[in-house]
Amino acid sequence: MPLYEYRCQDCRKRFTKLLGISQRDEPQQCPSCGSTASRRLISRVARLRTEDQMLDDLADSMEFAGDPDDPAMMRQFMREMSAAMDEDPHEMEAMFEEELAGATDGGEDE
Repeated sequence: MPLYEYRCQDCRKRFTKLLGISQRDEPQQCPSCGSTASRRLISRVARLRTEDQMLDDLADSMEFAGDPDDPAMMRQFMREMSAAMDEDPHEMEAMFEEELAGATDGGEDE
């Protein structure tokens, strides 16, 4: 069964209902105020992708992005990759900065 979004005409709150297609045009009761004065909204469609599909898309975009040795381009790629993988972008940025610092000081460990 599909999800449908509605807006209550009385309290103006938006709510979602899991309904059969035959029920979608019937007035739905607002969970907030209890009114049945609701209007069905047009919802955006989400395209669900697996993590592998997201990484494949990133790899494809990187092929045409330019110089892979450019730090600015790599930083942007790391941000996109962390967002695609639901990772903390700050953690990924810190890892990138550590790697960049290691490359600029000759890579020597103390």
